[in-house]
Amino acid sequence: MIRISNMNIEGNIAIICITENGKKLALKINSLVNNCVIYQVKNKKSNLVVEETCVHTVQKKLSDFVGEIFSKFDYIVFIMATGIVVRSIAPYIISKFSDPAILVMDEKGKNVISLLSGHIGGANSLTQYISSLIDANPVITTATDINQKASLDMIAKKLNAHIDNFRESVKEVNSMLVNNKCVGLYVDEGYQVDTRGFKLIESKDELRDSFSNAYIEKLVVVSNKINCIEDIENLNLDNKFEHCYSTQKIIKVIPRDIVIGIGCRRNTDSELMYNSLEEFLNKQNIDIRAINTVGSIELKKDEKAIIELSKILKVPFKTFSVDEISKVDNLFDKSDFVKKNVGVYSVAEPVAYLLSKGNLLVEKHKYKGITFSVGRIKI
Repeated sequence: MIRISNMNIEGNIAIICITENGKKLALKINSLVNNCVIYQVKNKKSNLVVEETCVHTVQKKLSDFVGEIFSKFDYIVFIMATGIVVRSIAPYIISKFSDPAILVMDEKGKNVISLLSGHIGGANSLTQYISSLIDANPVITTATDINQKASLDMIAKKLNAHIDNFRESVKEVNSMLVNNKCVGLYVDEGYQVDTRGFKLIESKDELRDSFSNAYIEKLVVVSNKINCIEDIENLNLDNKFEHCYSTQKIIKVIPRDIVIGIGCRRNTDSELMYNSLEEFLNKQNIDIRAINTVGSIELKKDEKAIIELSKILKVPFKTFSVDEISKVDNLFDKSDFVKKNVGVYSVAEPVAYLLSKGNLLVEKHKYKGITFSVGRIKI
């Protein structure tokens, strides 16, 4: 089993204990792991004792308390018997895509069990991390992990990626990996993923050949491009590669690492905004589903077309002040007209530059009064 000695915990952690020994273990974990809140659940008839300032006493039924906090924490660590935990969380379980990670520990700290939301929720990773800190035995039962295979859902999580029919695709690919089926994996440049169990496709030529290779039963393609075979100068979106995406053999994993800087006239039509962006990205061979954030100058914070665009794409709309943009707009072509109207020499490029922390992919392009620029964030 892989041990994780260093982990950046994203999210908050509830540690729930019952006994005094459990509380001691909870305090030990709290001293080693950030973002923890400790709760000690006691029977209403219990005599109160002086509590440490970081321990919250709960005098109610465990299952009722679990219901109160179930959706408020990213991770919940129970220090008690597994059976008690199962009965307490059962009424509140909805989906592995929304449930918190659930871990169970015995009060002596001998075993750490990943019980629920092992992959998407992060229970497996936190189990390994806590185990490494207190020298406990990590108990992980997900099939891909115990067979030392990668998993499609963890690849998607790492890349913050979009996958069509996510649930069905993950179930199918993970099952194939566990059962030693041949699943091809092509990873476009700039990405690093777990490749264990996959047949790695290492070149564009090999990728072309894999379409007709009967030995490869499934092909996973990791790319933010519409077509990751052809160079943009030779791009033909109707060619064989793009057509193959419609077949059942291909699963496309689209990292959400693209940011868009936008400048536009006031009251730009919302449909024109979306259609122009789609046309622009098609010409740049960038999948619109790879967008992570759209942005503009603060003066455009109420611009309906950009607000509607962010809603359609289901991404944040971030704005920057004149002062923030002014610090970098000298890096780009200047427009006195833009300066006169909004207070800076340029909008789209400096915004994309700021969103991507300096990693611009595409300089500004104008479409019927709308200006776009593209950056790429590191994931």
